[in-house]
Amino acid sequence: MKITYIPTSKAKELLTDASKERELGKLQSAALKHAVKYSKLSAAKAQKLEEEIISLGIEEMVAVKIVDILPSNLDELRSVVYPHIQTLDQEIGNKILEFIGKIR
Repeated sequence: MKITYIPTSKAKELLTDASKERELGKLQSAALKHAVKYSKLSAAKAQKLEEEIISLGIEEMVAVKIVDILPSNLDELRSVVYPHIQTLDQEIGNKILEFIGKIR
């Protein structure tokens, strides 16, 4: 079974669509409430940003974390990717921050 990581905004979109078709369970309702509160981008923008970050060689799981948190500087970005990436190349970090700046 392949695990797929999705940004909070995509979870929000999926759960909102599901809630229109049927009543959500307790866990799904709690997840939707969390997603509504914490998603920072539309699902489409989050997907675009995730793809751009992955194109730099960043793992999907780490890219999703970056998309959800949207760090604003290199120190924040390094905190988000650690321990998955022990030392983030400054050039790649700056490119990620550039992508984030464009999408905000």
